[in-house]
Amino acid sequence: MRFLTDDGRFGFLVAPSEGRGMFRFQLIIDSQLIGDAEPCILGTAMARLRGLAHLEDDRLGLLFSNRDAVLSALLAEEELHDRTTLSIAESLDDWLIHGYVYKGDVVVVARGDEDGSLMGPTLVSVVASVEYDPIIEAVRGYWSSVNSSSIL
Repeated sequence: MRFLTDDGRFGFLVAPSEGRGMFRFQLIIDSQLIGDAEPCILGTAMARLRGLAHLEDDRLGLLFSNRDAVLSALLAEEELHDRTTLSIAESLDDWLIHGYVYKGDVVVVARGDEDGSLMGPTLVSVVASVEYDPIIEAVRGYWSSVNSSSIL
């Protein structure tokens, strides 16, 4: 099941997999599907995606003019790094993903990460909180419903 913004530039792919409590979980960032299709457990992802850090650092305002400068700040500044790094599912292990709320928008920044070496373009999706919140609640509701029915 895909849960997307109206423009399709941000969202989630969540699908039940074989095995109790296992799901395929991928992100859509900057209109690109990222992550692999390997099954994983989503409890941590569901909690973490609902509670993104609210940040006010002015450097984050450079996002539209210099994506890589924002990613560098997220990597170099311990407080920013620790509060924004999203290690949410095994299917995203080959990606460095940061998520946070800045001035009423949810921002997700991703870049390929192969053995600690960043590669490929920096992908960014910016979604108004009023659009993100219903999407993440729909994802959580779907996951919870499928997960609870597979336990029975």
